[in-house]
Amino acid sequence: MKKITPVLLLATVLFGCGQQKDPIKKAAHASNNAPLFHYGNPVLVQYDRYIAGLDTQLINMGSQAVDTFEVFFALFKSQPPEVCDTAFYIFNQFHSRLTNYLNWHMEADSINYEEIAYGTDMEGKKAMLSKKQKARKKALDKNGIYLNSEEGSAYMEQDQHFIAQRFGKFVTAPMKQYLAQLDKEQKEGFGEDGGLTISATTLADRTIWWEQFSKANPNFLYATDAAKAYRFMLYSLMEGSENTSVRAYISNNLSEDSLSEYFHTAWSYVQEKYPQSNANRVITPHLNAWLKRDSAEIMQALENFQKEYKSPWE
Repeated sequence: MKKITPVLLLATVLFGCGQQKDPIKKAAHASNNAPLFHYGNPVLVQYDRYIAGLDTQLINMGSQAVDTFEVFFALFKSQPPEVCDTAFYIFNQFHSRLTNYLNWHMEADSINYEEIAYGTDMEGKKAMLSKKQKARKKALDKNGIYLNSEEGSAYMEQDQHFIAQRFGKFVTAPMKQYLAQLDKEQKEGFGEDGGLTISATTLADRTIWWEQFSKANPNFLYATDAAKAYRFMLYSLMEGSENTSVRAYISNNLSEDSLSEYFHTAWSYVQEKYPQSNANRVITPHLNAWLKRDSAEIMQALENFQKEYKSPWE
């Protein structure tokens, strides 16, 4: 595939710099939908065309796309920050496709990624990485791809720390906050083997963070994703997970069981620290029902919650 170099893009950018044009109504040649370009900046279309020309099967295209983004916006410091958000969105779509392709084709590389991710071999000893493994790890880091692991297997995902560092200085304050939160959550983790690995208070804080962020930024470019993140965290806070249960199993009778220590801590923390939150409104009837060990009331509170909030897994 023919690749467009940053130098060629610079020529396009310079040509469009300073021109005032009517908002672009249609960008049929671009890979994204026209509403993304409603800020009236024709250079966004040029950047989109550039990104559309990159090969989503070549790992080094990740860093090339980022480097071009930085060159591009070095010339447009006076542009509205929303333009930078839109350009980041264009990059992020590409980077997500690149990461997904590499993740689904890990076996074709004939590389033991588990040794890289865990740092140990099959016997639990420190892994002596080959030149090929070291080169691949270096390429992943350079191109913003994070090698994660779960239940003994390695997998790739976007490196949120890389993204926050490289794009945070260009984008709007809400986008910067959004990227910083994704970075924080990736570092902290969430769960493994059907159980939650974060503390009860961390689960509560995350839920409230997404609630407050979504409420404060209804027109945010990733508002839908933020709302989904809040719903996911709220469901996790309300229902737990397969191996981190709300219920402390003592018997098969719900009325004889008690609320698990993990969720008693999480729910009490929300009540004390975030009394005005929507999460607390949802939690309170559930907590009260558990404290009374009223099985009918527990089931009713859960049913009411599920009616109000669509499952994030649907």
